[in-house]
Amino acid sequence: MADGTPGARMSEVSNPLLEVRGLVKNYPGVRALDGVDLTVTSGQVHCLIGQNGAGKSTLIKCVSGLVEPTAGEVRFQGEPLPVGDPNASIARGIATIYQELDLVPHLSVAQNVFLGHEHSRGPLLNRAAMNRETRALFARLGDERISPTAPVTTLRPAQQQIVSMARALSHSVKLLILDEPSAVLDDVEVEALFGVVRRLTAEGVGVVWISHRLGEVTEIGDVVTVLKEGRTVATELPPNIPVETLIGYMVGGRMEALFPDRQPHGEATVLQVRGLTRPPDVYDASFTLRQGEILA
Repeated sequence: MADGTPGARMSEVSNPLLEVRGLVKNYPGVRALDGVDLTVTSGQVHCLIGQNGAGKSTLIKCVSGLVEPTAGEVRFQGEPLPVGDPNASIARGIATIYQELDLVPHLSVAQNVFLGHEHSRGPLLNRAAMNRETRALFARLGDERISPTAPVTTLRPAQQQIVSMARALSHSVKLLILDEPSAVLDDVEVEALFGVVRRLTAEGVGVVWISHRLGEVTEIGDVVTVLKEGRTVATELPPNIPVETLIGYMVGGRMEALFPDRQPHGEATVLQVRGLTRPPDVYDASFTLRQGEILA
């Protein structure tokens, strides 16, 4: 485990909620994880960052039971977590909300919340009970504007995330993993999501927040862990650490080294477009591409 300054809550809680030690995952010809360490405590927002391919997705799939690690250990509330068993992770209180939400668009909100563990009355669904409990879950999340009977396909992305969180809470979640939760949200929706996360952590739920937006680390995080090439290169970093330092951990050097000075492009024209029009898609588009130039 790399050196770092523990966040405030790390010193307040002696018993970790989640412990990942020396996690390794090999695929044919590829080592996706090469010794990852991670500790998450109750009531903590633990930000997990790294470039694409750093191993973030593989790590959370191992914790959520979708992928069986090659080596290493995952412990939850002090007990080994069964590997490769999503139902066991859910039963222990681990819920993962991926960037691509796995909701069923044409089912109602309440049916999505209780999908797989529906309430029934004899051979029929107890819709009234599911609607009632869904409203209670939304109240707990601080958003009671979503109708339990609305089809999920009618909801905005931010509302769909709330539905996914309500589904997690219906399983008595203790650890919530959010994979790029703000990727499709605007600034107002992100702030609302921060409020939901703060409500959950105030109840003692641990949160792993995975994002490429480093500015969110300061806003929502308690501690930060950085992955690079399948390894933990820094952990238990404070959220107010300079962004330049985080980037240095992520890329393994200074930003300037990644973007060396470029030579001026040539003057020779490779492609010239003037007044290109094809309704309804394009109207009067003009541009010039020169030799050695990257045109955005």
